[in-house]
Amino acid sequence: MKKKTKKPIYILLAVFFIAMAVMTEVSRIINKSHIPVVDTQTPRRGKLELEALGRGVVKFGMISNQGILEEMPNQDLYYVEGYFFEKDYVANVQTGSEILLSVGGNELRGILAAKMYNYREDTTDVLILLPEGSTYTAGEEVEFAAEKAKVTYPCTMARELVYEEDGNTYIYLLQERDSITGNITIAVKTQIHIVAANAVAVAVSEEFDSSTKVISKGAELEDGMRVRERE
Repeated sequence: MKKKTKKPIYILLAVFFIAMAVMTEVSRIINKSHIPVVDTQTPRRGKLELEALGRGVVKFGMISNQGILEEMPNQDLYYVEGYFFEKDYVANVQTGSEILLSVGGNELRGILAAKMYNYREDTTDVLILLPEGSTYTAGEEVEFAAEKAKVTYPCTMARELVYEEDGNTYIYLLQERDSITGNITIAVKTQIHIVAANAVAVAVSEEFDSSTKVISKGAELEDGMRVRERE
């Protein structure tokens, strides 16, 4: 009498494992197709073009030429004596630059005649020449701005990367995590603190390094959700 062979059992097991492998791969492909594909940007050291704000008072008289401007008019004239709140904003604004002023409800453009750092108040004191042809009142308070003051910050990023919620600001970082299927990438909601901003970029107090990847807006994101970086 012939012994029963185990060959059919081995064949069935082989078919089973092959089927499982195929199903696993198909499942992986299907799941991968449902994972949002995201673009990323890296924070970097950079300059922000800002509007430096200041305040002063209209004065009338002769300004002694203390090397502040060449060819200073040797006559009585109207000028503004004041200061910029943020000294760093005007570090690269040179004498002779135009300054936008609001005088008596009117917008005018004056000339920065002098600037000097005030160590006691931690501000930048300035003298601004007012344009001729307008009527001024000595003692009138004035607000002014340097429209294109450039300030360097150690960590800047595009404003479009930033989300706002309940008065807080945050971004989504792309980070790797271990899983049963290997390394995966997820979106991590991370709060940031903005120290300066303009229409296109922000500077933050956090010190992100060059390996940091900030996820661009596009896909709807949630903290901890799986995402895939565009190749």
